[in-house]
Amino acid sequence: MALEEKREKRPPVTPMMIEEEAALRNGSRGLPPGPWAEAAGPRPRTTERHIAVHKRLVLGFAVSILALLAVTMIAVLLSVRFEECGAAADGPPRAGGNGSLSGAARQPPGAEQPPGQSEEEARGGEAAEEEEEEEEEWQRRRELPPWARPRLPRHLRPLHYNLMLSAFMENFTFSGEVNVQLEVRNASRYIVLHAHRMHIEAVRVAEDKLAGGVRVARTFFYPQTQVFVVVLNRSLEVQRSYNLKIIYNALIENELLGFFRSSYVLHGERRFLGVTQFSPTHARKAFPCFDEPIYKATFKISIRHQATYLSLSNMPVETSVFEEDGWVTDHFSQTPLMSTYYLAWAVCNFTYRETVTKSGVVVRLYARPDAIRRGSGDYALNITRRLIEFYEDYFKVPYSLPKLDLLAVPKHPYAAMENWGLSVFVEQRILLDPSISSILYLLDVTMVIVHELCHQWFGDLVTPVWWEDVWLKEGFAHYFEFVGTDYLYPGWNMEKQRFLTDVLHEVMLLDGLASSHPVSQEVQQASDIDRVFDWIAYKKGAALIRMLANFMGHSVFQMGLQDYLTIHKYGNAARNDLWNTLSKALKRVGKSVNIQEVMDQWTLQMGYPVITILGNETTDNIIVISQERFVYDSDAKPKDPARGDNSYLWQIPLTIAVGNTSHISSEAIIWVSNKSEHHRIPALEEASWLLGNINQTGYFRVNYDIRNWRLLINQLTRNHEVISVSNRAGLIDDAFNLARAGYLPQNIPLEIMRYLSEEKDFLPWHAASRALYPLDKLLDRTENYNIFNEYILRQVASMYLKLGWPTNNLNKSLVQASYQHEELRREVIMLACSFGNKHCHQQAATLISDWISSNRNRIPLNVRDIVYCTGVSLMDEDVWEFIWMKFHSTTAVSEKKILLEALTCSDDRNLLNRLLNLSLNSEVVLDQDAIDVIIHVARNPHGRDLAWKFFREKWKILNARYGEALFMNSKLVSGVTEFLNTEGELRELKNFIKSYEGGAAVSFSRAVETVEANVRWQRLYKEELFQWLRKSLTQ
Repeated sequence: MALEEKREKRPPVTPMMIEEEAALRNGSRGLPPGPWAEAAGPRPRTTERHIAVHKRLVLGFAVSILALLAVTMIAVLLSVRFEECGAAADGPPRAGGNGSLSGAARQPPGAEQPPGQSEEEARGGEAAEEEEEEEEEWQRRRELPPWARPRLPRHLRPLHYNLMLSAFMENFTFSGEVNVQLEVRNASRYIVLHAHRMHIEAVRVAEDKLAGGVRVARTFFYPQTQVFVVVLNRSLEVQRSYNLKIIYNALIENELLGFFRSSYVLHGERRFLGVTQFSPTHARKAFPCFDEPIYKATFKISIRHQATYLSLSNMPVETSVFEEDGWVTDHFSQTPLMSTYYLAWAVCNFTYRETVTKSGVVVRLYARPDAIRRGSGDYALNITRRLIEFYEDYFKVPYSLPKLDLLAVPKHPYAAMENWGLSVFVEQRILLDPSISSILYLLDVTMVIVHELCHQWFGDLVTPVWWEDVWLKEGFAHYFEFVGTDYLYPGWNMEKQRFLTDVLHEVMLLDGLASSHPVSQEVQQASDIDRVFDWIAYKKGAALIRMLANFMGHSVFQMGLQDYLTIHKYGNAARNDLWNTLSKALKRVGKSVNIQEVMDQWTLQMGYPVITILGNETTDNIIVISQERFVYDSDAKPKDPARGDNSYLWQIPLTIAVGNTSHISSEAIIWVSNKSEHHRIPALEEASWLLGNINQTGYFRVNYDIRNWRLLINQLTRNHEVISVSNRAGLIDDAFNLARAGYLPQNIPLEIMRYLSEEKDFLPWHAASRALYPLDKLLDRTENYNIFNEYILRQVASMYLKLGWPTNNLNKSLVQASYQHEELRREVIMLACSFGNKHCHQQAATLISDWISSNRNRIPLNVRDIVYCTGVSLMDEDVWEFIWMKFHSTTAVSEKKILLEALTCSDDRNLLNRLLNLSLNSEVVLDQDAIDVIIHVARNPHGRDLAWKFFREKWKILNARYGEALFMNSKLVSGVTEFLNTEGELRELKNFIKSYEGGAAVSFSRAVETVEANVRWQRLYKEELFQWLRKSLTQ
């Protein structure tokens, strides 16, 4: 029987059970540990012979015997307590160690109670009264007590943590002893630090280098702020250093945060591993700590585990001590100054491969033994070495640690986590089998690794002061995904091209909602932190950084970043630190721009502007440029009612050029800072057109008068190459979104699309495909959908015939020189199959049938996902069952992902319902993949209502599973609701929000606005669009 099956039959392990097990091992027969345990053994019987003594002897010795007994009892008590303290301090902690240092801490409501409950109850009542009295005293002062405040009090600063852990993988528990060296800034008798979901056994406070300790009056948890409070009998003295020692134990949870467990199957046996995920506020679940980014300290970690496992942490192993009972303790080197949420460790049976950078950094990739044996980690390992060398050269700051481990785990809440020296990746974002991985999958793996490695500088080395500026690390890492990939594959033009469709266009959809928020937003308490980790921080942050780099000049920008990292390394920084450093870099080259003044408008205001350029027909060469906030639904209630959209103003670096049928001028930059401005443009002739935001380096949309739009459409039709590929993609995206929001007639974007039959570059096709997608979802359940469908097929048909299908490329190199061509072919095939091209459908069905009949998959790698989805949609239930079987049998993570997504393409509602229900079974679908299943069913017009119904019925389960994990709930809410577009569905959404329980309030507010905008578009613009389409198709 597999280990997991055996464990399912065991009762859950509790702190009480751990204590009892330890007590039995120590021979105390389950009695609470303490001096009376030794007195519980059997005693010899007393006989008459022993008591037949002279009465006078009894009287003579009575007093002295009683005195001797009393002295002996006191000595024994003191001796036992001294020995227990010494054992707790010197020996490695085991589950269920004694609580002799100060007694167990009182647990929060609902938590399991410690041993010796009767004594605790007696003391607990007194402690509760004391706590209430203290809280009343704070209320009289009209202050919150330090443990009730949203941020930790500032009177203490941790300098160093010595953390010793014992991991018990057989029952998924661990015990720990943490010693924290504290510096006292202001006198206080309270020590307040974070601790959550653990059992505190003992606490001791001592002054460094001096004998004796500071007496602990009492301890308690305060669950509302997830803190543990140590109340002392006297105040700690200012500028003194103290040591806080806490012994505790907890569970290795079966979830996705803190110190949690995962598993995999090897040779038919289920194996387990333990791994950490501490960002943003989950280190407190694994050890008591000051769990805020500003509290940087050094860490010395020791991990005790069974010798059949290995342990990893941020630093290399210094020494390993082997015990006779098959256990080993790994002692890791001390870390540099770092924040708690970047600390990490793992206990696993993995194997690894290794490489070394030019500067001597040891890079290892750890994964399942079978994945390492197949070489699935080799690609990631090789590009990691190259990327470390790239970043060291670009930033002129060496990588700061002696090693970097990449850990591939089966279960993880995010794509990856950039723990310093031990980055953790979910398997499908780092393992790659060249024989069955597409270019798209390789690109995904590459960019995740580039992102996480950038964090070793932006995040690990220089950490934002507080979560309001999380974009300072996430925005930079997201921007460098494209810069770093360009270093690896120079011909792919990622930063100049793919950035537009994958970042800029995508985040502007979200930031165009009235319910958006600024990049930098106030964070008061832990519950606010989750909402700052969204695409606004990542993608808008990256887009603003790209805009900044372009108007500063890339070389000056790079120089400024080098200064920023050098000045703030091993410390914390805020946005103003970055602005000041970049302003100084500009001054050094003779430019004077107040970066803070410019960028505060972009980071402290939500949304973005739409620039409108109007030609003044009465005055030669004069144009009118105006700005206003872009919103999709002008009827939506603003997030800040006191501030209307008209009050938004930005300093905009507008680049502009003039063109004609054969030529475009060099760009000029105009800083637009008013609502409306007049500008003179030289060489603006009657047949000339204007183009704004050259290469889409700015974070804004550009609209023109209809005459200029017509001139641009004519230019695209006659000679589109006069306009750069980036601007061709930008025109398509701007036109579709301006029309969707009502700034443009609905026909303009569809007229622009007509030129695509001559477009040979991938990017404009990709922009068109992405822009069409939401429009398609608005129309795919309407009775006239076939009219829209036919129009798109006509635009795609000629390019589909020109490009054809790829040949089977199993024996070719994964990274093909013709990346742009292959991606263009893939994009056109996807559009053709999605909109029903008969030849495309026939080809997909033939390829699937061949696979089923021969049991050999000859489908070209780069279009497998399209073929799988099309085949499942068109063919019978047997094909669905075949794909389902292949999903279970394959061990390649890239293949598993696209097979699972293909199952959501079915037209059979029974199969879709079956898949939805199976998605919540963690043995069938990994936790992190279940959300994708639900979202993909919601994108299927045959399953949208099923997914929406399933979401509402299972909300409590879904919220319990994903509520604490960043992104997951917001991703789920958005994915299930974004294409609801009827009045009835809007009512259902609003009614559900009134009755639901749980978090994600911001996500639901955004969902309501999105659905309201969808309903509004249907009401105002749907018929206008269909009228134009009917007219166009008959011409």
